[in-house]
Formats: sequence, structure tokens, C-alpha cells
Amino acid sequence: MHALLRGARRQQPRWQRRLSGPSSPSAFAPGDMVIVRECARGGRSALIGPLSASGRYATRRGVLRHADILGRHTRDRVAAHTSQASASGGGTFMVHHPTLAEYAELSARARTPVYAKDAAAITALLDLAPGERVLEAGTGNGALTMYLARAVGPQGLVDTVERSPAASAHAQGLVAGFRRGQLAPQVRFHVGSVDAVVDGLAAPHLADRPREAEEGKDNLLAPLFDAAVLDLPTPWTLLPHVYRVLRTDRFVVCYLPSMSQVIELVRACARWPLLVEDVVEVVWRQWDVRVAVVRNPEPGSQADGSAAPPMVCRPTHTPTGHTAFLVRLRKCAA
Repeated sequence: MHALLRGARRQQPRWQRRLSGPSSPSAFAPGDMVIVRECARGGRSALIGPLSASGRYATRRGVLRHADILGRHTRDRVAAHTSQASASGGGTFMVHHPTLAEYAELSARARTPVYAKDAAAITALLDLAPGERVLEAGTGNGALTMYLARAVGPQGLVDTVERSPAASAHAQGLVAGFRRGQLAPQVRFHVGSVDAVVDGLAAPHLADRPREAEEGKDNLLAPLFDAAVLDLPTPWTLLPHVYRVLRTDRFVVCYLPSMSQVIELVRACARWPLLVEDVVEVVWRQWDVRVAVVRNPEPGSQADGSAAPPMVCRPTHTPTGHTAFLVRLRKCAA
């Protein structure tokens, strides 16, 4: 009997053996955030949590009990409970670990998040690599903070600055709640004005070069950052502070909602060895591509199953509004 069990286990796929068991890392545990998707066609999805033994989430198909999700694995199905008996019962939902985009966009907001389309473009424009250090001016909701932290990896560091203590605390909670805090170690939160925080971070390095400090040449100190992001209404006012702590030939990306801000920034860059390399607006357009459902197909038509089925191919009705312009600046000289 034991030999048969061992044989069955050897035949089980390796990935399935790794995911089995209530203590598996992929099993949902208290404190986790979960994406639940309604299994019915056209069903909705939602981000729920943090999970707790007594937690509940009300849906149009019934109530989902957190206790029914705890210990389950991604893509498991969970039934909702209804308050009254019905022939169809409650709805069925599939559970998933949220992607970073889902988590950032569906979590409770203190500020409007930087959406995935812009966050992906920002990390690409900055040319980030594992182990690098990034300055983020304007923590906001913490969404971009997480994308930057993922790009620099466990050996990198993101210094993010926010003037509002409440917004910074909210962002810290958001970062700590994603994938059991896997991105939190590489993020350092600062509260205060950006210029004061940057000057404070630079002070230890400036102290090593007293002669340059006395002569007012503090912009010659050893650079601290490989990249910087300025998500502020007037980023041009911070160029003197950011310029001196940025490595030569590295990038600053400014996130600006209006073209008037872009024009003001470009004018200000003329006073510094900063090259305006790119002004980008990212457009994200989703399409609906699926097999069409023909209710009454005619004999001999494609819809009767004798040939390739007809397809629906069209843009979705999701609006594609403007979010921001991304302006990339390159530091040209030390």
C-alpha cells in the first residue's frame, strides 16, 4: 500500500506537489488580500481582505466568508452563502492572489494611484536595474512606490518622500499588505518637504568634503541616486536639490497631468545641464476578442460548428482617458 502511495506521489506533477498542503506558501492565510472572481459569464471581480477567521464580504450572489477562503489555494472555487434558500443557491467564485496592478488599483485610496500603464513606462524610462537606489518625490497612494521597489529588487532601495503624514502612513500600510510585505524591506518612507529630506540624506556625504561645502560647491558631492521620479505639481522647483544627488548620465522622470506644467519644466531645464529626452503620453486601449455566441445558427453556416466559429473583435467600452505626461530628463554633467 505504501509503495502504491509513493508511486502515485511520483506521478503527481512537481508543481502540484509543491502547492499541496495547508501550510503551502500559496495557501491563503490570515492577513492576505484576495481577488475573488465570479465564475458566471460576465461576472465581476473584487479585492477583499485582509482575511480573518470571522470576516465576511457581501456580493450580489451572496456572502463570502473569509473562513471558507483560508487554507485554500489560488484558482480554488468558493461558494457564497445566501440568507434564504433558493433553487440556484449562492454564486461560485474563484480565488486568486492579486497581481500588483490589481492590488494597486483596487485597494482603498488616499490619493489617485499611478496606473499600471504609466508605472510600467516610468520604470522603463528610468532604465532601472536590480540593486539601484531611487528617489520618489510624492509618495501619494504608494502604487508607483511598489513598482519601483519591484524593479530595484531586494538589494535595491526606494527613498520615497511625502509631505502629508496621513498619506505616507496609508502608503506604508498598502506596501506592507502586498504579498505579505515582500516589497517593504526595500522601501524607506520619509515625511516632510522634498528639499529638506534630500538635503538631510545628502548631509553625511557633504560632511566628507568640507572644502567644497565652504566654497558653495555642494553639488559636487558623491551622488546618492541612480534615478528619480517627481510626482509633484511644480517639479522644476526641486531640480537644484535633485540634480546634485543624481548620478551623471542617469534619469529623472516627471509625472505631469497638464501640458502647461510640461512647458514650465522644459523652460526650467535650460538653466541646468539636464537634457529633455522624451515627453510621452501612454495610451492603453483594451480589445474584446472572443468567440461569438450565435443563438440560432443557420445550417451550413460557420456558427453551426462545421467550420471555424465567428469571432467578436472590437475595442471595449472602457474609457481611455488622459492620465499624465511623462517627461524624461537626463543629467548631462557632474
